[in-house]
Amino acid sequence: KVQAPPPPQPTASQSCNGWLDVLLLQREQQLLQAEEIHIVPQVLEVHVPWGCKWVSGLYKLVDDANANRYPLWKSVDADIFIYSMNNGRWGIGAHQEKAQGFDTETAYVFNDTPHEGLMPHHLMGGWMHSRPAWTPDEGIKCREVDVSVVLERTGMEKRKHKVPRQPPKIMQQAAAKQQAVNEVASDDKSDGKLEEKLGKKLEL
Repeated sequence: KVQAPPPPQPTASQSCNGWLDVLLLQREQQLLQAEEIHIVPQVLEVHVPWGCKWVSGLYKLVDDANANRYPLWKSVDADIFIYSMNNGRWGIGAHQEKAQGFDTETAYVFNDTPHEGLMPHHLMGGWMHSRPAWTPDEGIKCREVDVSVVLERTGMEKRKHKVPRQPPKIMQQAAAKQQAVNEVASDDKSDGKLEEKLGKKLEL
């Protein structure tokens, strides 16, 4: 048997280029991750299991608005907002904070970590609620969701409260029958022929 020759060993120059390619690839991945961290999400979902549970829900980005030069999100269900407080922390508050132009350090729920430009859903832990006092709660979650979630919920709410412009045909028939019964029953000259007159009435 003829033994195969050993594979050629990379030269020092080739090894250096290989490590350089790896370092460049790692740097590119780090830059992409950093860019993704600062991308402003269109919709955020907040879950608060205890205390100020009423702030839980979906929050949509408010166009052409900001709070202390950072993005602002408004709840799709109530007058509640996610905003950057004037101390550089993310908070969740309501109309009182809005009336102050969000130039405040007050909130129902806030993250105790200075965000330094990170979006709310990229902060790991540190969330606190104000019932009772300031209570750290690892159960508080903030995550990005697709815009379609808001559209689906809005559509469901519209369908739930939608009233038809015209009543269904079966309801119209029932109403006509009841009206005919009332007219025949109130006729003093029916002389016991209620069913006969009712039949003729419904045939019309």
